[in-house]
Amino acid sequence: MQFKDVAKNNLKATNPILNKGDEYMKMNMPKEAVGEYLKSILKENDIKSYKGASKAYRELQEYSKAIKHLEKAKKISSFDYEIYYELGMNYMLNTDFDLALKNFRKTIKLNPDNLSAQIQLAISHELLDEPNMAYSIYEKIIEENPEYISAHNHKAGLLMSMGNFEEAGKIFFDILKIDDKYDKAYLGLGICFDKLEKYSNALRFYKKYIVLNPKGEAVKSIASRIADILEATKGNRVSYLTIAK
Repeated sequence: MQFKDVAKNNLKATNPILNKGDEYMKMNMPKEAVGEYLKSILKENDIKSYKGASKAYRELQEYSKAIKHLEKAKKISSFDYEIYYELGMNYMLNTDFDLALKNFRKTIKLNPDNLSAQIQLAISHELLDEPNMAYSIYEKIIEENPEYISAHNHKAGLLMSMGNFEEAGKIFFDILKIDDKYDKAYLGLGICFDKLEKYSNALRFYKKYIVLNPKGEAVKSIASRIADILEATKGNRVSYLTIAK
């Protein structure tokens, strides 16, 4: 095939309507993107247009519509693990946790090394009030990927939700050994020490979190909590807890 024929075929393969939808998504304009993706579906009926529409609908929090378009994409390609992952995310956001679980399992079956899907599978178990299943998944991920911070962080969060703040604190210290700039670990340690009524350490880690992430969503509430601790402990000696590092 000559060069000009290849170029001609490449031009034919491009979809300007789909591309326009993608550009709208990059500009954080999902409503406009949906219109382009739907026009693209009418013209091409291709998998990329369905996927694009589903992502735009998800941004618009119209999860049922996102799911509908992903199901249509699945009919075109039933072995595309990304479709099942997106279905899992949308079902989770739509509070259909059993269906989320099912689709994350399918994702992992098709793509066993997909760590994001493994994390979401564990979160689905948490949402279904199955903490032991979630914990075992986090443990397995960490065993196979000891540097994967997200798994450590979610495991610590699960322990906190179960009231085990001392063990959670140990995990946050482990995270800082991997990345000493990971702001969520400092926030987690602040909360753990706070819950254990070890306020000097809580203040130290809360302040470190704010320094690392001054525009973080939690900053306002943490700053308020710092003020409350300082007021409550004024003139008193504050005890320390030594967490084994």
